Amino acid sequence: MFENTLQIRKLMLDHTSRCNLMCPQCGRVSKDQKLNPKMPITDLTLNDYKILLEPFKNNQLETIIHCGNFGDVIASPTFDKTLLYSLDYTDKIRIETNGSARKPTWWNELAQKGKDKLHVVFSIDGLKDTNHLYRIGSNFDKIIANATAYINAGGKAEWQFIEFEHNYHQIEEAEKLAKDLGFKNFTVKYTARFQNTNKKEIKTRKGNIVKNKESHIKKDYDNILSIYKDFDEYVANTDITCKFKKDKRLFIDMEMRLWPCCWFGGPKYFSHNTKQWESFKHFLNLYGEDFNDMRKHGWNVLQHEFFQTYLEQSWNNPNDKYKRIYTCGRTCGQKYEFSSGYGKNWNTKELSYEENRL
Repeated sequence: MFENTLQIRKLMLDHTSRCNLMCPQCGRVSKDQKLNPKMPITDLTLNDYKILLEPFKNNQLETIIHCGNFGDVIASPTFDKTLLYSLDYTDKIRIETNGSARKPTWWNELAQKGKDKLHVVFSIDGLKDTNHLYRIGSNFDKIIANATAYINAGGKAEWQFIEFEHNYHQIEEAEKLAKDLGFKNFTVKYTARFQNTNKKEIKTRKGNIVKNKESHIKKDYDNILSIYKDFDEYVANTDITCKFKKDKRLFIDMEMRLWPCCWFGGPKYFSHNTKQWESFKHFLNLYGEDFNDMRKHGWNVLQHEFFQTYLEQSWNNPNDKYKRIYTCGRTCGQKYEFSSGYGKNWNTKELSYEENRL
């Protein structure tokens, strides 16, 4: 996938599995809307960052991205020290957060620490009467207070809005509020998580019914089913262009395991069995559970056969040893855009003349 660390320009981290929310379609929530029992509660440490970033001391990264596969980095007790350490190894740091943890004074200080390197994405799916319907446990007023403190201290912020049936009518109002508050960007995302299932809605632990808002995603999915017998056949046969390879990016999960992308970082910890996890079992049987453990192997993991041979052969010429991995066909197949962060599923506006994405 990459010959060495010189070819890597971005690192995406799922720094923690801690979060103060219980969003119903998040991997940290089980199907019965309880805390996922298979997910370890853990964080990356300062020592982990020293291992991760050592190769980039004289070859600075473009971006470190804190995503939220299972947790929110703001909720981590190790975040403050690791953030300060990482500032010297990258041009930019992007944090994706629900924004409802910590106090405004902390957010004010965060902006001052990060200065021009930091860009915070506040994931706010609606306004005061709707954001909490999906983001279970969130407090809209607290989020706005935190975002305001961060922005007023000079911080760069983006408002990211997942569209559902219950909130899509508020997009224009939310965009106006974002501009008034000083957000640099406003982004609307469409989720594909309702596709390839029989569900059009989901019930949260608070009893809220969250419904999918139909968009181009359903039309695109139906088009796939008109060509292939089913979605699984599409996954097994589609041409693959790896998004993370194209972006010169790799992913590290909260247990310090190196994965090709963020979509690989989920199935091991899901509360229920999935087609993704079933396809993982083949290469885990070949290489063992710890082949990608960077606490044991450091960046030598990158030289492992899985990264050097298996992945690209499974995309381009799979066989009995290098079998196609379901996650790759589903997420990076060329005829269907599954991810909410790419293509037609991602619509962002600059609310000023600042750079709109890292």
